[in-house]
Amino acid sequence: MKKNKWIYVLGTKYEIIINAPDKMLPPGADGAMDHSTKKIIIAKFKPDEYSVKELKNYRKKVLRHEIVHAFLYESGLWNNSGDICAWAQSEEITDWIAIQSPKLFRAFKEADCL
Repeated sequence: MKKNKWIYVLGTKYEIIINAPDKMLPPGADGAMDHSTKKIIIAKFKPDEYSVKELKNYRKKVLRHEIVHAFLYESGLWNNSGDICAWAQSEEITDWIAIQSPKLFRAFKEADCL
């Protein structure tokens, strides 16, 4: 495993664990956010013929995705958006934010509104 990092999500400290062993993740998951332990866990990606080729970029996307989950949780939206199919727990909205955030930040920077 790489050396762990720490970030603050709306004032709450989260540990980021990169290249985590499979046993730390749900079966088949590339990443996970555990709000009970305040950990973001990213799998150890091994290139093979079935994997994406740009693993560094994919790792960043997975990390962004899990950080977005943490923000949704810490903001209260996770618990207060309805049942398990609610939008704040949705993989689709989380992925949209994670995938589009670099483009959003670039546009904000270009517009000088950060």
